[in-house]
Amino acid sequence: MTTLTADYVNPLVTTDQGFLNNPYPELARLRTEAPIWWCEQNKYWIVSSYADVQAVLKDVNFEKQIQTWKHAPSTILANFIPSIKFLRQTTSKWLLNLNKPDHTRIRGIVGKAFSTSTVEKLQPQIEELAAKFADQLDTAEQPFDLIEKFSLPFPLAVIGLILGIPLSDAEKLKSWSNQVVGLIGGQRDPKRLMAAGKAMREFSKYLEPHIEERRAHPKDDLLSVLVQARENNSSLSLEELISTSILLLIAGFETTANLIANTVVCFDKFPDQAAIFKKDFSKADAVIREVLRFESPAQSAPRLAKEDVVLSGHTIKKGDLVWVLMGSANRDALQFEEPDRFDITRDATRNLAFGDGIHRCVGAGLAELEATIAIKTLYERFPNLRVAGPADYRAPFGLRGPKTLPARVK
Repeated sequence: MTTLTADYVNPLVTTDQGFLNNPYPELARLRTEAPIWWCEQNKYWIVSSYADVQAVLKDVNFEKQIQTWKHAPSTILANFIPSIKFLRQTTSKWLLNLNKPDHTRIRGIVGKAFSTSTVEKLQPQIEELAAKFADQLDTAEQPFDLIEKFSLPFPLAVIGLILGIPLSDAEKLKSWSNQVVGLIGGQRDPKRLMAAGKAMREFSKYLEPHIEERRAHPKDDLLSVLVQARENNSSLSLEELISTSILLLIAGFETTANLIANTVVCFDKFPDQAAIFKKDFSKADAVIREVLRFESPAQSAPRLAKEDVVLSGHTIKKGDLVWVLMGSANRDALQFEEPDRFDITRDATRNLAFGDGIHRCVGAGLAELEATIAIKTLYERFPNLRVAGPADYRAPFGLRGPKTLPARVK
């Protein structure tokens, strides 16, 4: 079924707190009544069923480079505002925004930095960082904000480890990330776009000497791997290294922080599942896969039709923008039995939280490893960890996680 009406909440732009706290009833309504919905006000399609979302993600006729969309908000502004021009230039080089052949070349190089063997080498250091931040919870005043004390600083420290950035500069990374993360969901506010562009320029200037140092003196970090890696006699340019590092900051930091927080929220809502986990910590991998399905930290992703495409009987015109809702797809009853039940014993490997096809998140393995280490550390150390107050989810909808998470460990 398709519809062209506008009787639905647009999850990409709404700031309604009730929706943000629990978008799933409205998303279920979309899947049932309008799995392919033309949002006239915003001039794009919203696709919400598992089959259709997966079809778009795997179809090479749906591409990236959405800044070339005819209704892209920054196109005209970039001609007059330098910070927005820089923003547009930088994000256009992000791996998740590239098409072939650039995507194939850069993913081949970046993939070397995120190979299974490279990621596994980081595990002892990641475990040390998790233990360090867990130690601080033992002496924290009760209740405390788990996001402030653990969910944010832990993955931020891991990103610092990856990029070889001192922990003392973590607040800079956090500030830059907070400015840029608002781009998720198609931000149109010129002030927000200018702030994001300014943050990207500052981060770029900060990274340049680190990159040049790795060229001359490689270290044991993933930034050195990125700098030194080659694919078919090709390496990343300075601009590509900077844009890739910025993407790592946003995708690796924000997504993992939300994944950890969402896990704690899920266990609080479903104590029977928490009890199963605390009896067998080897289920940590299964827990994270189910959280990725049940409360996907990345809820949406854009694609641009490079030619007319027929999707479930409806024609998407060449040049049309399509937003796929992975979080909605992961709650589709046609794909997952009792999808609104959190169940760590189910097989959730088919979840689309990290996308699908050639653009599936290249850092998915690292994010899953971080989250697995985090929850094992937290619940082994603090079996009585529990949420101590309401958790409002933040905008934008595209990155799903609570604003704050009051918690107790005693």
